[in-house]
Amino acid sequence: MKSNSSSATQGERSLFSSSSSTWEEMDEWGPEKVLQVYDPDTGMKGILVIDNTSTGPGKGGIRFAESVSPLEVFKLARTMTWKCAAAGLPFGGAKGGIVANPNAVDRVSWMRSFAKMIKPYCPSQYIAATDVGTTELEMAVFAHEIGDMRACTGKPLELGGIPHELGTTGYGVSVALEASLEVLDRLPSSNLTRVQSTLKELSYGSEGGRERTVTIQGFGNVGSFTAKFLDDLPRIKVVGVSDVSAFIYDRNGLNIPRLMTDMKGKTKLSELSRGHHLSSSSTSEHRSSNSNNSSAREHQYNIRDKDEIFDVDADIFIPAALGGVINDKTAPKLREHGVKIIVEAANIPMLPSADEYLTKNGILIIPDFLANAGGVIGSFVEYQGRTEKEAFELIRYKITKNIRQVLVEALMQTGSVQDPEIVNPRKVAVELSQQVVYRAMLLRKGAINVAREAYARKDRISI
Repeated sequence: MKSNSSSATQGERSLFSSSSSTWEEMDEWGPEKVLQVYDPDTGMKGILVIDNTSTGPGKGGIRFAESVSPLEVFKLARTMTWKCAAAGLPFGGAKGGIVANPNAVDRVSWMRSFAKMIKPYCPSQYIAATDVGTTELEMAVFAHEIGDMRACTGKPLELGGIPHELGTTGYGVSVALEASLEVLDRLPSSNLTRVQSTLKELSYGSEGGRERTVTIQGFGNVGSFTAKFLDDLPRIKVVGVSDVSAFIYDRNGLNIPRLMTDMKGKTKLSELSRGHHLSSSSTSEHRSSNSNNSSAREHQYNIRDKDEIFDVDADIFIPAALGGVINDKTAPKLREHGVKIIVEAANIPMLPSADEYLTKNGILIIPDFLANAGGVIGSFVEYQGRTEKEAFELIRYKITKNIRQVLVEALMQTGSVQDPEIVNPRKVAVELSQQVVYRAMLLRKGAINVAREAYARKDRISI
């Protein structure tokens, strides 16, 4: 097998022509390596971006999709840099990508080919994991081809793995929302800004005891487990979920355990039985511990067009699918329908312009690299050879700690002369992550005294 530089046809070379835009993204943080590989025997086209390894080998999943591009992989790798730094893990940031529909090619041979191409970098500089289009089975293939079980995480239990199919990412998202509401609950009622007062209405201790409504865009591994774990929290009600095929909605709250049962053997929400979603079956049956009389037949759901998820009222919106779903068109809809908190379960689900619009309008955004860090924290526990129980315990500890730190600092900054009505956790979280990576980069250069002084003073980043 050969690299694409010598053996790819003109067609394959044009596929990678967008890589030139990755040069425009270079900065003081990285990327350190951008690899594009092509196997003429299988047709496999792959990308690996190792963004920054100052804190450890680059960690990031392998995305297997037709839409994969060098620029997308770089942006995801950069998110992993901040995510691992924010979580305090000894990993840097990286990401892999295979350009194809995994259901339209021989996914095993393509994964083996990709592993052979990037083997020199695994696991010393890159540790893989599952992502869109890949599962624990592909990780088993990858690890065996590399010849080192440390080359990836998210492996099957038989190989010592803690599979993402256990819901580590979704669990972390639920913990992030729970921790956010707890911080809001502790805000002193006096001298609150307008934005803080609005957000405090969602806290656990707010008057009225009203349940907080949630819609989740995306019902794959992350979205479904987010719904499952949120369903166990007090005063949280999931009223709608969507995927690429449909949106199902019940203003009285969906019966999440029943929904997950009905989805077994199905790949799309549109395959569920269509009908009117009666409140009696979604609420009273859900609250009852004995629903055997209705378990024999599949429940009927209120199935709508997938984009209608942006047209219903909700307190909290959780994007848990692909990137860019919150944009200049959908962001105003979220504001119009009363969304006050957005928890980013997906990677880069929001365009910068939408982020700016929503932040300025007082909507609290919990950024992806804080909210969805459960997966990489679980990966770290697997990497250490520890147990599932320890993974879930560490996810709760680290995400709760990070959300509290970032939100408290962001809320303290609110009311300043510069930003009198803006709460911006993303800005605070990025600065904290950059401080960690900055000090690690100084230490790698041998500038120990400079690193010590910079960390002690919490200097602004300047490399």
